[in-house]
Amino acid sequence: MLRPLLGLAAAAAIALPMPLAAESLGPVTDDLGVVEIAKGDPIVLGHWGSMSGPDSTDGIDERRGVEIAIADAGGSLLGFQLKLVSEDAQCTAEGGQLAASKLAGDKRILVALGPSCSSGARVGAPILWNAGVAAVGIGASAPALTAPDRPPGFAGYLRVVPNDVKQAGFAANFAAEVKKYKTAATIHDGSPYTEQLVRAFEKAFEAAGGKVLAKEAVAPDTSDMRPVLTRIATTPPDVIFMPLFTAAAAFTVRQAKEVPALKSTALLGAGSTFSPGMIDAAGDSVVGFYVVAAATDTFTDLYPAFVEKFKAAYGEAPTGGFSALGYDAGLTALKAIAAVAKTDADGNLYIGRKALRDALFATKKLHGMTGDINCDQYGDCGTQVYAVWEFTSGAPGSFATGTNPKKIFP
Repeated sequence: MLRPLLGLAAAAAIALPMPLAAESLGPVTDDLGVVEIAKGDPIVLGHWGSMSGPDSTDGIDERRGVEIAIADAGGSLLGFQLKLVSEDAQCTAEGGQLAASKLAGDKRILVALGPSCSSGARVGAPILWNAGVAAVGIGASAPALTAPDRPPGFAGYLRVVPNDVKQAGFAANFAAEVKKYKTAATIHDGSPYTEQLVRAFEKAFEAAGGKVLAKEAVAPDTSDMRPVLTRIATTPPDVIFMPLFTAAAAFTVRQAKEVPALKSTALLGAGSTFSPGMIDAAGDSVVGFYVVAAATDTFTDLYPAFVEKFKAAYGEAPTGGFSALGYDAGLTALKAIAAVAKTDADGNLYIGRKALRDALFATKKLHGMTGDINCDQYGDCGTQVYAVWEFTSGAPGSFATGTNPKKIFP
């Protein structure tokens, strides 16, 4: 049975605070309030991401990307030291709610960078915005988060990761046009990321002439995928699109091998499984598993130096595009803060919360790691390009972008 999930309207109504009011402090007047930073105190940024659990690779790499963006700024902005406060949003609605509540309660926080997952963003973004804190999403890519009809509680949410409509279209094109698959099945876990992604894939695949034979759902903590796979196998499809998270995806990849009718069926996942954890969880069964994820070879001229800084700081290479997205989120925030901050005669700094939100949404032609960041009125800013990758080995420790998994398209 699927866990109950909040809709966007319900999420927007969580933890309603006292209404924000216009405020004048120092040289700044702002409709949502003003943050005053005394001379000698730090500028505080928040981060909320998946720092624990099977999907922690994503959140850890995202935070590291933010840290490198701060380091590239010299650790300071406008003469004030930069401080990063990080909260674990896991990859759940509950984790997102708790992390957002903690950041919203810290009146020093100017902007929250993250989260990694759409389930956390759906619940947490309204909590932050109700406190006047804008959020720059790093991995939360569900279409509803930036839809024109999203509730007012999401007016402070924007993201540097592309909308999943783009990822779904790319995956459907690979399946229908490149591999010439005629039939497909889909599996989601009820989370906004997976469900909205499969719905967009189904629409794009059918528009390309394909037929979706089965549409299945599982709970995020399901370990026995055999009933679902057996139902799908009654009319075996050419491909199963299953943008699940690591644990559920690994069980699916393993158990699909046990269903004879699915022997020729391809398995196609998403960026949520582009990590060493997928190899650790699936073992040799991961060989041949396709994943749609960032095409890191299309990142900008800044990326090679970034990789070397990452290795020097953390002793390992970044995984996929998550760290680059973290960098771009941090860069976007720093540029917006610099654009609106004002000082008084005593050297104190003042930032209006609405002014900062508006500056974030006004970001245009900002040269980042994944491309030039250009935000629209609904908060979609991402320009990242996708690729299809194939796992080639299940050996522990063999994860290496380019070889395992290797890029097969384009």
